[in-house]
Amino acid sequence: MKNNKFIGFSLSELLIAMSIIGIIATLTVPNLMASYQKKSMVSLLQKIYVELGQNLTILQTENYNKTFYQSILSLQGRTIANTAGKFFVGDANYKPYYEILKDCGTTAQPCFAPSYSNIAGDSTSDFSCNDGYNVILKNGSAMCLIPADDGDPAKIHVDVNGEEGPNIGGRDMFTFYIYDDFSIDEKDITPAKIKDGTAETARNDLFNKSCLSSTVGEGCFGKLLNNNWQMDY
Repeated sequence: MKNNKFIGFSLSELLIAMSIIGIIATLTVPNLMASYQKKSMVSLLQKIYVELGQNLTILQTENYNKTFYQSILSLQGRTIANTAGKFFVGDANYKPYYEILKDCGTTAQPCFAPSYSNIAGDSTSDFSCNDGYNVILKNGSAMCLIPADDGDPAKIHVDVNGEEGPNIGGRDMFTFYIYDDFSIDEKDITPAKIKDGTAETARNDLFNKSCLSSTVGEGCFGKLLNNNWQMDY
């Protein structure tokens, strides 16, 4: 009779192989998940940035005969509801520039998470944006617009995925500014710095100074602009 031999693995060999696979998965899966999360957050932020730029272009066109500080992005002695509020939700005489899911007015919660941590992991701060107008946009992102006042540009806080985690400045929470030419950039990265070519260096300096320690992502947005929307920090 023909002698048939069956070649296979022993139980001990299978256990060793499964242990090796488990170790590799333990080492690689968290890194893959972190990388995926970063790319997702950056993609959401980029979409918010593009949409905000488009809405500002429309605003600028509709207010072509007015200066920036006469627009709805500046207080000029008016209320937050009559400035930033109009930008988001409009009123009887002013069409809104966004479709929103939730209107939180001048109270950050429940649009934003109650608190945010920094990337370094050594600080957590309660979040409030009572000096701005808070909404959840149609895409699920939370945004607070603080109108320009006393020479300061309009300021934006945005959590790209609303109340959902990780609720970390520079990961899903970012802060940036709208200047008098309707450009969007970091703190003190003025149109003049963009014009004279010093903006990129200034953004990197601000990143090194603030991003890893800020619970609201100050200094992180400019790094993404410099790195062509790559979150390498």
